[in-house]
Amino acid sequence: MQSRTTLIHKITVKVLILTSLSLLSACSFSPNKIGVAEKYYDFDHQIHYEQIKYNDDHYYLQIKADSYEHFSQQSIFLLRHSQTLCRGDSPQILLHGGVQKFDRLPLYPRPYQPDLRAEVKCVKEINRALKTSTQR
Repeated sequence: MQSRTTLIHKITVKVLILTSLSLLSACSFSPNKIGVAEKYYDFDHQIHYEQIKYNDDHYYLQIKADSYEHFSQQSIFLLRHSQTLCRGDSPQILLHGGVQKFDRLPLYPRPYQPDLRAEVKCVKEINRALKTSTQR
């Protein structure tokens, strides 16, 4: 009889521990705040950037300028990250500034370049929507 109560006690303790852990892990989730700039770092492209999420289909990105040579990486990051944000929809990118001039052999030192700023809107493709509606 005593071994049975010990077994029930052990099971009860394990259930309480698992329940407590699952509640704690649920509390740690914090979704992106709407309309607030959040700072990130992309390790693949070695880029610091800020992102504002207006809704699931509308973002504002500000990619920090660090060097003239690094601009091509920033541009590639903008394209790839926009594709990721749109999750299969077509990204529409509106540049607000920071596009650097290309001077192969500049005659003077390059001035400080501003951050690359872009607005990304995710657009559902009309052709895809038409194809799926005609197939039904």
